[in-house]
Amino acid sequence: MKILIMSDTHFRHSYYFGKIVLEHLSNSDMIIHCGDFTSLEFYNFLNSSKKLVAVKGNNDRQLEEILSMEAKIELFGFKIAVTHGHLIQNSNLHLKYPDSDIIITGHEHYPSIENFNKKLIISPGSLTDNRRLEYNSFMVMNLFEGQKPVVNIMKTK
Repeated sequence: MKILIMSDTHFRHSYYFGKIVLEHLSNSDMIIHCGDFTSLEFYNFLNSSKKLVAVKGNNDRQLEEILSMEAKIELFGFKIAVTHGHLIQNSNLHLKYPDSDIIITGHEHYPSIENFNKKLIISPGSLTDNRRLEYNSFMVMNLFEGQKPVVNIMKTK
């Protein structure tokens, strides 16, 4: 299963992303968005795929009635928690989600992949405004039964 992971897109009125993002959007089995869509239009665009798992970020006032602060799913035996991350420090995520194998978070605008205490903790960075970097990013995670997840940071300009 190919999962496209993004966060902190911060699209206000319209949205644009390059060819690489469109290619991955079209051939992903699932899309995970860690919040801060900032626009109902972009949420509706991703949700029209019927393969979106999303949470509310601290800038998602338009989506307060639609999205929750966290999502938990199970795929191929992996327990996955999704959160925006603005209410908890990354160093405490493993404590908040002790039963999760994979924790996906946003808010930091900085991509990271960490293995901590037998948990995979990942953040896709921002598709529009990475901090401390010269590129923006999203992630692609390949997940299969009985195999270790493979996560790649994808760079965009």
